[in-house]
Parts: sequence; structure tokens; C-alpha cells
Amino acid sequence: MLAALPSRPGPQLRMMGLPLLMALPFLVGCANSPTPARYVGLSSAPALTPNSRADARRIPYAYEAPGRPLARYSAVYLRPVAIYEGPDHQFGSLSRAEKAQLAADAQQQFRAALQRQGILAAAPGPAVVQLQITLTGAQANVPVLATATKLTPAGFALNGLQAVTDGEGRFSGMVIYAVELRDGPSQTLLSAQVTKQYPHALNIAATLGPLDAAREGLKAGAESLAQALATRLKAS
Repeated sequence: MLAALPSRPGPQLRMMGLPLLMALPFLVGCANSPTPARYVGLSSAPALTPNSRADARRIPYAYEAPGRPLARYSAVYLRPVAIYEGPDHQFGSLSRAEKAQLAADAQQQFRAALQRQGILAAAPGPAVVQLQITLTGAQANVPVLATATKLTPAGFALNGLQAVTDGEGRFSGMVIYAVELRDGPSQTLLSAQVTKQYPHALNIAATLGPLDAAREGLKAGAESLAQALATRLKAS
């Protein structure tokens, strides 16, 4: 749920309104965060291809084994979330501690989402698909600006345009990670994707702390993946 907007912005926010309005044409065309790479260090990288579906903005690369690769599985075993160390990572200036914190958050969010769907396995098994999440990039919120651009009239209008097209909020953070699903015994790759997740462009609450947007992206991404997996497993 979006936080309520104040009816009378404070003096500092009103003063920021004019510069934001003047910068509006420039900011609309600016990239808010990096475009995900294919990440050469991922074991699934050779199989990943550009995604041409409607969800390509959030999932630029994907792979699916022929047929119905998940049809023979009844549950998902979540492996420990990994942090990508390849030279093409996209963590920017995030510290090792911040990356570790996001990895712990991801483990919690994906575990909880799979559990809510009733498909979390306690241990590997012959009918259990193994899920590997690898954090490959993240960006923190820009202090003050990430919140201010949602509270001033000009900033609200700018982020409103982004929201209509499922774009990112200006100066807001995000998270990028790889999803790899493998058969347990053989470790055959069944499905993979690189995804970029970020909160709704008008989500004020996700701008308050430096990593709040990345955390919100992990939460939304975990729910989406768990729902998709539950449908595919149950469809079998």
C-alpha cells in the first residue's frame, strides 16, 4: 500500500519542487539503474538468451528446457542464496556487509514465499527441484532524493509516468539476481532467468532506508516466483 501524500509539503520540499520541475525532461530520459548483464560467471550463462516476452523489462534473460521440465517435481528445495563475485557484477558501491545483508533477506523472503505456497521441501529428493538464487547486483536508494521526488508535485508526476509503464522510481534502489532450477540427482538445468526487481515507482515506504527498495524487490520477486512455481508444479 502506498503511503498517503501530505496535503501541504514542507518548505524544503516546496523549494525542491522547482528544480525537479526544470529537470523533468532530462530525468525522464535518464537510466535509473544498470541494465542486467548475462553474467559470464553463472553456470547457466551459456543457456540464457534474451527474453522477447512482455516481461522482458524485469526478466531480460531466460532459459527453459524443452517440454514441461518441472512436470515431474512436487516440491522445491531452496539452496543457500549466493552472492555473485564475477567481474561483471553490478553491486556498485555496496559494501560486503550490505551484500551479505541482502543475501540473508533473500533467503528469508524466498523461503517464506515457497512455504506459503506449500511447496517448500525440507531436504533434497528425487521429486524435488533445486532452486538456486544468486544475487548479481543491487543499488541503494539515493538519500533524500528518492523520497523527495515522490512528495513534490513535479517528482510525483515524474514517478507517476514511470508507474504507468512499470518503470523504476527516480533515485530509488533495486536488486538483480539469477534464478536457476535444477534436477537434484543429475544437476541438469531445467529453467533459469536473470531478473531485476524494484518497488512500485510511487512506493514512498521503500525509499526511507538505503536498502529498502532492494528488500521490497526481493519480497515481490519471491512471491511472484513462488506463485509461478506452485502453478507449474500443481499443473503436473
